[in-house]
Amino acid sequence: MPVTSIRVSAEGRGYTFSQGTVVRVGSAQNADVILHSPAVSPYHARLVADGNGWWLAAEDGGDIWLAGGRITALQLTGAVTVQLGARGEAAVYLEPVADQARVAVLVTRLGRDQRVFPVGTQVRVGRDPSLELVSVNPLVSRQCHGLITSDEKGAIYTDRSRRGTFLDGKRLRGPLRITESVVLRLGDPATGEELGITPPLSGTELEHNRGRRIIRSRVRIIAGLAAIAIAGGVAAVIFADAGSAPAGSTLSGGLSPAVLANAESATVRLLQGSQSSFTGWGSGTLISPTGLILTNAHVAEPQAPGAGVALGIPAAQLEPDPPFLTVELTTGPSSPVVARYRARPVAVDGYLDLAVVQIYATSSGKPVNPSSLRLPYFTLGSDAAVQLDQPVTVLGFPGVADSDSITVTSGVISTFIPDPLGHVNDPRFELETTARLAHGNSGGAAINDAGQLIGVPSLEVTGEGGDLSWRLRAVNEALPLIAAAEDHTAYHSKILVQLTGAEEVTGAGVGATPQAACSGGRSVGSAGSAVFGIDYARVPVGLDLAMLVALPNGSAVTVSTGGLPQATAKSSSACFTVDLDADQLGLAALPDGTYHVQLYGGPNLTPIGGSAALTVGTSGGPAASGAP
Repeated sequence: MPVTSIRVSAEGRGYTFSQGTVVRVGSAQNADVILHSPAVSPYHARLVADGNGWWLAAEDGGDIWLAGGRITALQLTGAVTVQLGARGEAAVYLEPVADQARVAVLVTRLGRDQRVFPVGTQVRVGRDPSLELVSVNPLVSRQCHGLITSDEKGAIYTDRSRRGTFLDGKRLRGPLRITESVVLRLGDPATGEELGITPPLSGTELEHNRGRRIIRSRVRIIAGLAAIAIAGGVAAVIFADAGSAPAGSTLSGGLSPAVLANAESATVRLLQGSQSSFTGWGSGTLISPTGLILTNAHVAEPQAPGAGVALGIPAAQLEPDPPFLTVELTTGPSSPVVARYRARPVAVDGYLDLAVVQIYATSSGKPVNPSSLRLPYFTLGSDAAVQLDQPVTVLGFPGVADSDSITVTSGVISTFIPDPLGHVNDPRFELETTARLAHGNSGGAAINDAGQLIGVPSLEVTGEGGDLSWRLRAVNEALPLIAAAEDHTAYHSKILVQLTGAEEVTGAGVGATPQAACSGGRSVGSAGSAVFGIDYARVPVGLDLAMLVALPNGSAVTVSTGGLPQATAKSSSACFTVDLDADQLGLAALPDGTYHVQLYGGPNLTPIGGSAALTVGTSGGPAASGAP
């Protein structure tokens, strides 16, 4: 009987992985099965399946023990418990599951992490590592944001958060009965964490339920139209294109119909991959008739140098770069976009979150000569001429609209925002607007009434009480990238300081004060706060630094933006400290146990030196691991 999945249990948590998945086991924060023992390496072992079943194999020289003997690989023919670490410190239970196709299971996807649960399992979603589905998104409640239950007829999702859970942009007001695959957003209708749920039903049942929903929605639309006809006697519908407007007329904000029509045709949707297999999408703007497109770096090349610094996340944890972008063009204001070309990056700056990509082939991969293209395009404005309360129009393809046609919103420029990390001196580094932005608008157009491109929609910042700040990256920041793309020269950012390879960590410590932490104290008593410090040397002045402080449960300490605590080196040798208060964790005192600290640096926030284990309270583990 074929083996199609494997169950894994470790540190009180259970997982189920389907065949075709490579399961990474280790202490890394992005491992599939996370172990918090300091004796376990970041990627200690892996689980893979072939036609004969599942195999466990050691990675990075990791120690695996079975029945007192050390092994490097094991074919799993039945349930077994292995120990990982030099002395078998971490126990992992493994159980291959046969003929899963006949077993009803609940399938979930949180971000990129897919999990499978037996029917009847209560699945809690939140940021607490003790839950079944764990998110690191700050929009998700720490405790149970939502609860999933299931039976043989489907699943039920119940929201338990203050921020809410959203389906198709609408907040759930009660338990949601799930009889077909759905994608929910946790904490925000546009930028919240994606939670996909497939109920424990067969493919035939899922398709049948989907068909019934579509038929019901069509019946409601027909009934609505009938009500209009009955109430009003006659319903007249008039469709007019931009060319039908009287000469000299303007739309909202003073934008002429002709200018808007050109802006719509020069705004594109960019799929990260092919039409049949893409991992996400964003928007872009044509800036030359030969197919140069301006967009965001996180759309074109998510792991571009500098992106890690901008987000406070090591580049290794960012989304992978797509193989190419599929360029979809508009065919009318109410018509769906059509795939025409492929494009690839030619100039990218991860810190600025800007990229210029070049069309190089048709959507099917046939090469094209850019000089033969005659595409509509934007002319560039200057953010130096932008005034407060000036009208702005934003174009793009937000997912919240649930439409394949272009979306246009309008507003004004509300304020100017300097670079929060201080690397760029322009006080108009970002332009805040009242025009609504949402996921999918990234990389699109923000134009003035003359139709000139003045900004690139880049991000949404959540404030207190659910307030939102919608940000545009000033177009002036893109000029060096555009110049390099037009001149066919390599773009090299001069914003961030590069690593030299000589950097080193000379010590790490914890204490009640920065002085105690920087003097190398290995432990501190139970308290409401503590200071963690890492001493470094031979670091270039101006290098970006970040510190990972992992709590005893393995979760990382983050700042309000969701990234790691960061600093910029003011001298070649110094001590980087992070203050941690129990209030930040919603606790009366810091958890007792072993904390791990790690220094990162450079444009990609690359690890510098080893990690160190430090103790708070009296129940911590070893005093050090890989630290001087």
